Amino acid sequence: MKMKLQATRNRRQFGFTLVEIMVVIAIIGMLMGVATLGISHAIKSSKQNICNMNIEAIEQAKQMWSLENKKGDNDTAGEDDLKVHLKNSVFPTCPSGGTYTINANNVRATCSVHAQTAAATP
Repeated sequence: MKMKLQATRNRRQFGFTLVEIMVVIAIIGMLMGVATLGISHAIKSSKQNICNMNIEAIEQAKQMWSLENKKGDNDTAGEDDLKVHLKNSVFPTCPSGGTYTINANNVRATCSVHAQTAAATP
């Protein structure tokens, strides 16, 4: 009997049982699920921040265009007019695939995807 018990102990020392492996895999799966949710939230937040920065750049370009060309509040610049005042002379693109509407000088530029959050930012 003692010999049998000792043999069982020796075999048990060399590996893990199926249940132990399944528990470890389940824990790893849950951790990956939590990490994936955090990463997807961070990506969404980053895209929204980039869109807000692009709208701010468009607003600054509108102000410079308006001052240089002596335009009023109801005048609207085109993309080509603003490119001169934007980084690398390139009109920004929305990271989520939306389109920017420049609007008149007295109305803030908007994005078709992030319209509510981007337009609300001062």
